[in-house]
Amino acid sequence: MPRGTATEPAAVSNWFFVRYALAYIGTFTALMTPPILTLAVRIENIDPASKGANLGLVLGLGALAALISNPLFGMLSDRTGSRFGRRRPWMMGGTLVGLAALMIISQTQSIALIALLWCLAQAAMNATLAAISAVVPDQVPEHQRGRVSAISGMATNIGMMVGTGIVALVGTGGMPMFLWPSLFGMVTVWLFCFTNADPAAPASAAAPRRRTGIGTILGAFWVNPLEFPDFAWAWLSRFLVFYGIATLLAYQVYVLIDLFHVAPSGVQNMMFLSTLITTVMVVIFASLAGYQSDKTGKRKVFVFIAAVVFALGLAVMVSLNSLTGFYIGIAIAAAGFGVYLSIDQALVVDVLPNRETEAAKNLGVINIANAVPQTLAPAIAPLIIALGGGGNYALLFFVAAAATFCGALAILPVRGAK
Repeated sequence: MPRGTATEPAAVSNWFFVRYALAYIGTFTALMTPPILTLAVRIENIDPASKGANLGLVLGLGALAALISNPLFGMLSDRTGSRFGRRRPWMMGGTLVGLAALMIISQTQSIALIALLWCLAQAAMNATLAAISAVVPDQVPEHQRGRVSAISGMATNIGMMVGTGIVALVGTGGMPMFLWPSLFGMVTVWLFCFTNADPAAPASAAAPRRRTGIGTILGAFWVNPLEFPDFAWAWLSRFLVFYGIATLLAYQVYVLIDLFHVAPSGVQNMMFLSTLITTVMVVIFASLAGYQSDKTGKRKVFVFIAAVVFALGLAVMVSLNSLTGFYIGIAIAAAGFGVYLSIDQALVVDVLPNRETEAAKNLGVINIANAVPQTLAPAIAPLIIALGGGGNYALLFFVAAAATFCGALAILPVRGAK
């Protein structure tokens, strides 16, 4: 195995890719099953008359918690000097706290308590996500990042498929639909933690780690866009693309129920079919794109085309006025989604500032671009849906498609990646 340098880690093995993929699948099984399915079902059961507004409130507050917690816990992870490593405690602790919060959500009848506990679950699981994302700049060299980014992209959607598949098996009643996806996530993440080395922070990070004040904490949420313009453009591009993704993930259940008249009791089966289509397309296109990106050394062209294709898929979903058309749109969007997730993360790592000492913190800042749309999209969505007499899901998805297309354009000025 080649030896790494001071700035470039050594090459990783195929066994690393397998374990990392399983951990990523588990993380997103636990993290994404509630917002794409089980929270919507739970809220529908408690208060069907106000489900849209309540779901928007719960998901919006949870996304705000994710926005704050991801860079904050990333910074703390960068500065952790425990004998258990600097990533491992946050990965293991986050999954455990997230599981506990979701168990209480499964039993309460209070929307307010669900919102509070979902914020706790989001904070905890984003601590896990911040730490596991930082494993890439910690341990993976540049020439393998397209491949590991592709694995991460595929794992995201496989995790959603696993979560909806588990719910289809155990049903949408009570605790099991929250317990089993979260438990699966915890087991896979802990397995990775026990079988993977967790390198100590480099000596250059040791001094800052002993001085964590208010200024340092506030700095966890900021990277100077004038000093690092490539990072800023990558952030803006991801923000706009994830507005489209957040709209799809948050309102897919209600599109099926309200626009295509799927019964709430059968929506988990429709969602499983949707995530199955998504996963197959993502695996195919992410695999091809990750390999080609590493082979050619190009990132931007893949990200641009992927965002345009995803925008097209969003428009098609609500344009053909049928369930068949909806699933055709899902397939188109998933092709773009797979390429985008597989390459954009590699592009971000390539232009990441201060990679050795602030990798998790700066990846956390990038993840703000994932989290803010999860607050913004549900907040804006009820206003858009209400236009034209209500139920205007077509306009909702067209707005999301337009934002995603602008995200494709925003990647073009990046100069630090081909």
